[in-house]
Amino acid sequence: MPREVFRMEEIMELAEGSSEVRIVRRGDKVKIKVRRSRNLYTYVASPDEMEDALKTLKGLNVRVVEL
Repeated sequence: MPREVFRMEEIMELAEGSSEVRIVRRGDKVKIKVRRSRNLYTYVASPDEMEDALKTLKGLNVRVVEL
C-alpha cells in the first residue's frame, strides 16, 4: 500500500534515499511518487509548487521519471 505524505520537506527527505522518483501530471494536480525499498510514498502538489521541487529533485542523485 502506498503511504501519503502531507509535507514537501518530508517527501524531499524520503527522495534522498530512494531508488526512483516519478512525477505524474494530472490536470491541476501533480503527484510525486517516491519508491523506497519497502514502501511507495506519494505527495500531491500544485503545479507551481512542483516547479521548485523538480529543481531540487534533479539535483539529487536519484532517477527522476516524468509521466
